Amino acid sequence: MRLSILLITLLSTFLMQAQSTPVEITTKNGTKWEKGVAQRVQGLLEKHDLSKWIFTNKVMVEDDVIPHSHPVLTLSTRKQNDDGLLSTFIHEQLHWYVDARPEGAEKAIAEFRKKYKNVPVRNGRGARDEYSTYMHLMVCYLEYKSVAELIGEESARKTIQSNNHYTWIYETIIKDQKYIGKVVADYQLNLVD
Repeated sequence: MRLSILLITLLSTFLMQAQSTPVEITTKNGTKWEKGVAQRVQGLLEKHDLSKWIFTNKVMVEDDVIPHSHPVLTLSTRKQNDDGLLSTFIHEQLHWYVDARPEGAEKAIAEFRKKYKNVPVRNGRGARDEYSTYMHLMVCYLEYKSVAELIGEESARKTIQSNNHYTWIYETIIKDQKYIGKVVADYQLNLVD
């Protein structure tokens, strides 16, 4: 009996430590702007329980870069408020989440192709290519719902509508969120509802 209790205690401790894996935030060049954003990200991690949205624990901050998820999640020093930084951080984490579920993602993209036949590419409205625009319907939907869970629906909507990129994608997820949410749920990609 005592051995069982000890094993359960050790297992519980291990699981709690695994769930609270710290995020390692580094800077590319060590500039004051990079360090400032790194400190703000650390503050967001302390303010919000983001464990549900951590899929890679390595984060880099780099001056004048477009935020991206791979090979290392990289955030920019571009000006944005804390809600915008939170949204960007979650967005890039969600790429790791969706990438880990390729079968569901491909099926969801096939569904989106049926409904949205001519999606925009680049020019601030879409992503870098057609495939990426379809992929971002999932990622941006999950971003919006995740941020809404953390800071409220109205603040999340204002945050994504203030972006000057992926504007068609964000407009579409607001307009068609029931449909997109159903597709995301149908293919076991839902993280927030």
